[in-house]
Amino acid sequence: MKSQYRCFLFLLIIFISNAYSETAPTVGQEVLQFYRNLTLQVRDKAEFKVPMIGSDQSYSYELEFAEPIYKEPIVGEFSLGNDAKKFYRQFWDRIMLKDGSHAIINGEEIPLTCIFISGQDNRYSGNADPRFPQFIMKVYLVANDYSCVGPLNPGFPTAGGKEEAWDTYLYYEVKDPTIMLPVEAKIRYRWNEFHSVLVK
Repeated sequence: MKSQYRCFLFLLIIFISNAYSETAPTVGQEVLQFYRNLTLQVRDKAEFKVPMIGSDQSYSYELEFAEPIYKEPIVGEFSLGNDAKKFYRQFWDRIMLKDGSHAIINGEEIPLTCIFISGQDNRYSGNADPRFPQFIMKVYLVANDYSCVGPLNPGFPTAGGKEEAWDTYLYYEVKDPTIMLPVEAKIRYRWNEFHSVLVK
């Protein structure tokens, strides 16, 4: 029964990849470099506050890029319906950070070790609504993880532990890459999460 299920799953993957390759536009080197440049334009420092009753808490970060983990960003293109000219791209990138990159949380300096980007490019989706963002970049500044494996734990649940790999990171979204303004920010500190807002 398991072997029949695996065979069916394998055939389904082949079918989907064939359909995808016939309709999806080709991603060239210029596109890959464009997304890498977006990653490199992420703000090298910022300060946020966590609104609390009585008194706000703040945290900040400073970073400097080191070597990329991926030789080039990973990109997937997904057609919308039968119109191959309408599609959106998802892209992912990981870059290590230089020693000295850090976050300051409650006066404690915590090493930041890598940046992980999960993005979506909607410019070719055909949606012209000005309220619909052309880009969405999810930025994770990861602390104390030199492997930068995550956000999900690849061994879960077999290896035990938690489903997510990172216990401490700074997160925000960018919806306008021309100014790289952080929005929808939050901080995870030792598994505790708090929404936050940009100060500067």
